[in-house]
Amino acid sequence: MLSFTVSERKLQSSLSIERYIHTMGVVKAARGLSKRYGADMEKASYAALLHDCAKDYPNDMKLRFCREYHIPVDDIMALNTELIHQFLGAEVAKREYLVEDEDILNAIRFHTTGRPGMSLLEKIIFIADYIEEGRRKFDTLEVSRELAYENIDKAMAFILKNTIEYIKLKDRALHPLSVEAYEFYKCYMEE
Repeated sequence: MLSFTVSERKLQSSLSIERYIHTMGVVKAARGLSKRYGADMEKASYAALLHDCAKDYPNDMKLRFCREYHIPVDDIMALNTELIHQFLGAEVAKREYLVEDEDILNAIRFHTTGRPGMSLLEKIIFIADYIEEGRRKFDTLEVSRELAYENIDKAMAFILKNTIEYIKLKDRALHPLSVEAYEFYKCYMEE
């Protein structure tokens, strides 16, 4: 694995200014959540740094790399190519940034859709991406930020529920992993 500083410099050259600012906000949020929940801050920082490493690739490049790297593109991803970056990003992190740690790779791989039974690191990156300080304000953002530091599983359920509602409202294709993740975490909303 490349050092954080080397990776940051390399990443900065491949992201838009806005995406880089967002990324550094996610790193900051991931560090805060790691401190709160006793997670490995170095791993969380690195996963947060690389979570959107493939986000700014043009769609045709994302699809080409998916073919080359044998990353399955399901019907939902084909309809909403924004979802490709999480799966492709894990592969880019492995190939370009030499990440071997499966927990870091999974945190990147599932940071947008979530999935049932996520590790602590996966949950931290998923939530940090949602609550980072640079996010444009929306109705449930402050509640999400509060929940993130109170109960990480309740925050997962709340964020997944709101994400699913937003996607449905926008009439976009909803990835089954998000539904499965919500079904897994929704019991924490009832506590």
